[in-house]
Amino acid sequence: MFGKLIRDAAHGDIQLGPLEIDLIDTLEFQRLRGIKQLGTAYLVFPSALHTRFEHSLGTSWMAQRLIDSVRRDHAIKDDEAQLIRAAALLHDITHIPFGHTLEDERRVLPRHDKDRDRIAHFFEAGGVSPILERAGIRNAVVKALTERGSLVSDIVGGSVSADLLDYLRRDTYFCGLSQYYDARIFEAFVVENGRLVMNLEKRGVLRRDTLSELINLLRIRYTLSERVYFHHTKIASGAMISKAVELALRGQAFRPEELRDLKDDTLQFTLRQRFDKDPSILHLLDCLDRRALYKPCYTLTVEIGEDRRREIVERFHHDPAQRDRFERTLAEAAGMDACNVIVYCPSFEMGLPEADVLVRMQGGKVLPLSDTDNEEIRILRDKHKALWRFFVLVDRSHWPSTHEALARVAAQYLGM
Repeated sequence: MFGKLIRDAAHGDIQLGPLEIDLIDTLEFQRLRGIKQLGTAYLVFPSALHTRFEHSLGTSWMAQRLIDSVRRDHAIKDDEAQLIRAAALLHDITHIPFGHTLEDERRVLPRHDKDRDRIAHFFEAGGVSPILERAGIRNAVVKALTERGSLVSDIVGGSVSADLLDYLRRDTYFCGLSQYYDARIFEAFVVENGRLVMNLEKRGVLRRDTLSELINLLRIRYTLSERVYFHHTKIASGAMISKAVELALRGQAFRPEELRDLKDDTLQFTLRQRFDKDPSILHLLDCLDRRALYKPCYTLTVEIGEDRRREIVERFHHDPAQRDRFERTLAEAAGMDACNVIVYCPSFEMGLPEADVLVRMQGGKVLPLSDTDNEEIRILRDKHKALWRFFVLVDRSHWPSTHEALARVAAQYLGM
């Protein structure tokens, strides 16, 4: 069945079948070697240089582990197992350089799994499409990656899935964080009504050890968010590369479609070559190369209240034009170029979505974990929401002389 054995730093030996090997050897998949899994987090954790290539291999292997687990009491045919492994392997193939930074944080582009043109580019053209067509699963793979609510999509990218089980282990390992989950967690997965469910009951009694291990998964996820994904240095550097790409996309010299074929380093090289006369883009790239990262001069937290936070998000996360006007107003007030000020505003939803995993409780009732009466889950969700931060970031070369004035202008502009 399996045709190749690969040694992986996170999981040990990974077994791959002939279909997976063919997909891996395509130009589109090999491109993932040049896209870091954690974007600019390597500026905080120097060893966080792992890429979406090895994460994709690990996700396919975790999918096989989940298949083996649920096969104890649920029949999964070999062709369905092949579909699941292929979808898991390709779940990130539509990623562009610094994907989550550009898509989720600054919203320069649509999400990789919501951009129909990008999905068509990778699954209807190039080397991946004919391989999937020969296997008769191209449409099924696309459906699994773009729609929710099936066993295949649950295993590949559900709340607790192959994707999560790989990146929790991989991201903590390469960031040097001592956070691990017990492999016995795989024994908890079952299939019920065509959905992947975590079984927290045995003979009508709550399995507290399984619940504890599930909560441990959520703790690891929160720890990564707190220490890595929303680290202030990663936020600042990500905002800078996003601003550079946003400026490049405003004219006709650089098009969003070009990002599909680029890697992290070739993106920055292309921007330098294409915009060698643009002082704003070159300044941002030079600062990134020197690690001269912008510093926050004004910050808002969840303490401003839910209604006001929702208003801020609508204005500056969902509306790029308003954000741009705010940045220009701040820069003009301080006598700086517009590229010296960046507004960072994350989305409103910061509620630890992994807590919505379906669980079977005592008595056989299936419901999202977040709907159970569990104090630890509530606390973790509240802590995750509290990670929300709104920043006005300023070029550090201007920071000592302008940060107080910028903070006053920002406060007046926002009425805070």
